[in-house]
Amino acid sequence: IDMQKPKIFQIVVMGVFAVLIIFGFLGFSGKLPLPTSSKDINYGEVVLWGSIPSATMQTLISNNLRDDKSVSIKYVYKRAETLNRDFTEALASGKGPDIMLLAQDEIVKNLDKFSPISYQTVLERDFKNTFIEEGEMFLRPDGVLALPFTIDPIVMYWNRDIFTSALIPSPPAFWADFYDLVPKITTRDKNGNITRSLVSFGEYRNVSHAKEIISILMMQAGSPIVESKNGTFAAALTISSKVATGNPVITAMRFYTEFSKSDKDSYSWNRSLPESRSMFDAGDLAIYFGYASEYQLIKQSNPHLNFDVTVVPQVGRTAKKLTFGRVLGIAIVAASKNPAGAFKAASLLSGKDVVSGISTLLGLPPVRRDLITVRPTDAVSSVFYDSALISHGWYDPSVSETDQLFMTMFDNVTTGRSSMEQALSVAHSSLAKLLGSY
Repeated sequence: IDMQKPKIFQIVVMGVFAVLIIFGFLGFSGKLPLPTSSKDINYGEVVLWGSIPSATMQTLISNNLRDDKSVSIKYVYKRAETLNRDFTEALASGKGPDIMLLAQDEIVKNLDKFSPISYQTVLERDFKNTFIEEGEMFLRPDGVLALPFTIDPIVMYWNRDIFTSALIPSPPAFWADFYDLVPKITTRDKNGNITRSLVSFGEYRNVSHAKEIISILMMQAGSPIVESKNGTFAAALTISSKVATGNPVITAMRFYTEFSKSDKDSYSWNRSLPESRSMFDAGDLAIYFGYASEYQLIKQSNPHLNFDVTVVPQVGRTAKKLTFGRVLGIAIVAASKNPAGAFKAASLLSGKDVVSGISTLLGLPPVRRDLITVRPTDAVSSVFYDSALISHGWYDPSVSETDQLFMTMFDNVTTGRSSMEQALSVAHSSLAKLLGSY
């Protein structure tokens, strides 16, 4: 009897299985494209709306998705200020996009306009393992509202020449350090007018990104500002505390306002000064809080400005590190006539290569964990990467209305019209009313 034939047969079968296993692994790890069916599906054209400049998005699509024949993405640029209005009008006339770049502060007012991706399609665990923590703002009880695309964190810019002249080697890492720095850096003329300032805290109207700065202080103090429980939003500006020192949110507000009190040693800002960003650009403000995306704009505004960037100060060494970030995700429009194509396009745009491409084009940190773990060599980018990891946001029901709400709260405090407790309580009620209208 010939015993060789079964052996040869076994070897051949084992070889085929080995090849199939290798192909399967390569497919799932993203090294090889897995066919969706016996022949590749063409999903046709998908229209994407967003406020990222057209040239940037066209470069991204042609650089990274040129070889993908499954879907054609047509990008339509919309101004950030009018995006929501244009979107609502387009939906009403049946001419809306298939997918849209959705920011975290546009979630509440647009919930009913998008189709969440079910957790059967995108597992919640996979989502959390793929994207940075702030991306989880897109997780809803019924699925994933958007797939994260970009993150733009708030960082601290500081003027190196001002610090060097005051013989201070490095910027503050903790908020408590600010008090000692004011007398060393803030200068006034013979009439008492501030000519050089440490920090633009205390007022609201002439402070760039005042709402974001106050949000950082409040969130670091433990307030989520708006809570999301089982998909329902609730105001959480005031937090009850058993701490002996009282409400930590009040402590955060008190810290912010200390720098605009002319009778205090910490006096460093008032409402007659120019807007904080322009004062920093001019070289008269030592510390400025702005988005990572402003780095190149500041350089262009004043090429001679000797400045650097660092992570936003924290409450203390043991406290949870946190900054504010603006996250954009790719959301599928509920009224899309091509939902399968919309999902395919959203999946491609949130993939590793595309996210890496948009990060490079915009000079921003990537929103994906597998990319953010690869440390950049330059000092500026590494600060942006660190800040992206600790970025948080809150569910803002209306950007313009909450801006007015915060401004009123601080105007009432700084002018003495109401106490901090009263102002915070009124703002909390106003925020609850706003959230209740959605």
